[in-house]
Amino acid sequence: MKIKVEFFATLREVLGMSSIEIECEGTTIEDILNLLLEKFGSVLEDIIFERGRLKEMVKILLNGKDIRGLNGLKTELRDGDCVSIFPPIAGG
Repeated sequence: MKIKVEFFATLREVLGMSSIEIECEGTTIEDILNLLLEKFGSVLEDIIFERGRLKEMVKILLNGKDIRGLNGLKTELRDGDCVSIFPPIAGG
């Protein structure tokens, strides 16, 4: 199945792309994040993870819905789904 992953804010700048399509089999949000970590390494890890856990201020949407209101990182994906990742954003 194909999953589209969209990157926003600093992720878009650091990774040099606004989105990527990932070909995968029967996965969850957690599986997609692991695939992205394999591809982008510490560049991605430093922005969205802290001590091996997703930073609290990172927002991940599945087809426009916050995964925290679904099944979190264990939320299952279907062909054609769109995962949007928003890194922590500081303001002032």
